[in-house]
Amino acid sequence: MDKTNNFFKALSVFMAGLILGFLISKIDFTAPAVSSINSSGSTKVMGNDNAKVTITEYSDFQCPLCKKYFDESFPTIIKDYVETGKVKYVFKHFPLNIHPQAPDAALAAECALAQNKFWEMHDQLFTTQSQWSESPNHNDQFKKIAADLKLDTVKFGQCLDNKQFQTNVEKDYSDGLANNFRGTPSFKINDEVIIGAQDLSNFTDTIDKLLKQ
Repeated sequence: MDKTNNFFKALSVFMAGLILGFLISKIDFTAPAVSSINSSGSTKVMGNDNAKVTITEYSDFQCPLCKKYFDESFPTIIKDYVETGKVKYVFKHFPLNIHPQAPDAALAAECALAQNKFWEMHDQLFTTQSQWSESPNHNDQFKKIAADLKLDTVKFGQCLDNKQFQTNVEKDYSDGLANNFRGTPSFKINDEVIIGAQDLSNFTDTIDKLLKQ
């Protein structure tokens, strides 16, 4: 009888081990190299928190040169460096006085951030810049973009109308001034500084140099 009990106990342990091993084999332990949300929970940061290189962009959504950078350099930097885990990308607002709609555009991006759609709003603000830039009804256009992005439009509208995240924009702007930036786009790549929508090669050469250090 004891031998029989011992046999069934051993069999039970063996079967439990097989089941546990099967379940573990089904778990995906692979962490993505890129996330729109970093460890701080901020969706204004894209990429690998442990990347050797960090790019911080100070930008103005109404700035033509910022759109030029967005169109010509930003996609390649994201694809070749951020999505591969080599670079962490940080966005900060720097709305200039010469662009009257820029502060509200920054607020629209912050209100989208509150619903985890910062980068989607970021892309659409630059893509549609010619449509809302200088328009007296620009906030209505931002609300339409929010609807197209499937945001909660009531919350977004209240957020935008009440300038709910004004202090966030002001803090980013102050950070830019502290770095002696006066125009847009301006970039810090680790401790290197690039001013303006320069050729893509100027960005990639700087990034590659820093990655080799």
